[in-house]
Amino acid sequence: MSQPVVDSKSAENCPGWKRAGDVARATVVGSLLLLFGAISLQAAKGPQEEVERNFQKSVTLGAGQSVSVDHRFGDVRLHGETGREVKISATIRVQTGTRADSEAFADKIKIEVEQSGDGVRIRTVYPDEVKRFFSGKRVSYSVNYDIGLPTDAGLHVKNDFGNVESSGIHGATEIGNEHGSVTVRNAGATRLSNSFGSVELSGAAGNAVVNDVNGTVQVSDVKGVLEVRNRFGGVTVRNVQGGATISSGNGNVTLTDAASANITTSFGSIEASKIRGDLYVRDNNGNVEVSTVGGNTDIADTFGSVTFSNLAGTVKCTTNNGRVKGSAATGSSVTVRDGFGNIELDNISGSLNAETSNGKITVQDARGSVELRSSFGAIEASNIGKGLRAVMANGAVTLTGIGGDVYVKTSFGSIVADRIAGTLTAENTNGSVTAHNIKTDATVSTSFGGVALESIGGRISVDNQNGAISVGAIHAAGACHDVSLKTSFSPIRVAIPANLGYNVNAQTSFGRVSSELPLTTTGTVGGDSLNGTIGGGGCQLQLTNSNGNIEIVKAN
Repeated sequence: MSQPVVDSKSAENCPGWKRAGDVARATVVGSLLLLFGAISLQAAKGPQEEVERNFQKSVTLGAGQSVSVDHRFGDVRLHGETGREVKISATIRVQTGTRADSEAFADKIKIEVEQSGDGVRIRTVYPDEVKRFFSGKRVSYSVNYDIGLPTDAGLHVKNDFGNVESSGIHGATEIGNEHGSVTVRNAGATRLSNSFGSVELSGAAGNAVVNDVNGTVQVSDVKGVLEVRNRFGGVTVRNVQGGATISSGNGNVTLTDAASANITTSFGSIEASKIRGDLYVRDNNGNVEVSTVGGNTDIADTFGSVTFSNLAGTVKCTTNNGRVKGSAATGSSVTVRDGFGNIELDNISGSLNAETSNGKITVQDARGSVELRSSFGAIEASNIGKGLRAVMANGAVTLTGIGGDVYVKTSFGSIVADRIAGTLTAENTNGSVTAHNIKTDATVSTSFGGVALESIGGRISVDNQNGAISVGAIHAAGACHDVSLKTSFSPIRVAIPANLGYNVNAQTSFGRVSSELPLTTTGTVGGDSLNGTIGGGGCQLQLTNSNGNIEIVKAN
């Protein structure tokens, strides 16, 4: 970074400023290009005469004492050394139009070193009344420090318009800076604050607190707990032995390896991984990516997608207007709430409850019970270890390989179910229902859509309107089960194994009843009705239709 400078000529137009430092602050704030080395103001006015002064002093620091630095307009570099000496080295630079003016002004810059029972205080004092001293002229000035101090010393630094660097100081460290970067390495317990510049902390033996505004923050290797607050800049953190609390605005956050974490940001993404305990995440208008969490995970987001994997505890995820994709959640439960986004989940060990609006839900390999709800999308679930409940509005539902009972409801979309280990209850409106390989009972209601059932192991009940019904390959093993089929304006076709007995009651209007299997009839026999028994009778076969045929066929 270029040396910060203070231009007195620009300060002449700022009436009411009485201290040279205030004049300098106004000038530099008005021209940030000076602070970051883009250009120098004096270059526009021709050659300048620079004067340099060096300052050196050493003082002894007692055990348990601290070093305090109060400075403006220059860099401060501090480093730990063996021994008890505080070694102060400073370079004073002044540029004006003439060498005489530069020397006169440089002589007025003082460095105060005071010793007290608390320790050593270092303070930079700039001349008062810069405007009167250089009336109508330009002046630029800065002071840079290089300070060595005992490694166990406490450290307090206040600086403005310059960088601060500290290394190898293990005592409690507190640094406040503005308009420059802060870099701390190999420290003890640390508290850092900055604005309009970056902060880098690497290696803190105790707890650490970092506050920044308008700059990036990088933190690594903290042995205690960490707290970071930042605005208008990204945050990158890794290897925190304690918990990490990160609050950011308008910047991305990346956290790797912490005991636990609480992360909040807006208008930026969050990436968190290798969290040994619980993780709490809140984001607005940014994506969230989480992996490898040993405790519980709680995520809330808006206008961004969420991705998670390898989560050991319970999972709670709430988002709006973004996709959710999760896998390898081994905790007892996963709960997902989304709006206007798809949900994709895979390899879920515990129970699952997922809901979205205007999005598709896809679930694979869930070993617990599952409850799914959506609207204006679709639901697809496969290889579910226990029971499943799916409620869908205006979309299709496809279920395959469900290990327990199934309840499914939708409208304006089809239902397809295959390999259900328990019972099937399907409710539909304006959509078809297709089910195969249902271990026990199947209960279906729909309208304006066909129903096709095959390989049903228990009782069958179908209530349809304006849709065909086809039932085939009823399980022949063991005893028969009751069958009740009802529809209108469409045919009914049912296949019956020859070795099972049924009591048949079939009737229709504006249609015919026929049977491939021999029946022993009772009562009145007509083309639109049939009462009798198949085989020795036993279970009820109730077939009711309006304006459609009824056909009883032999199962293959």
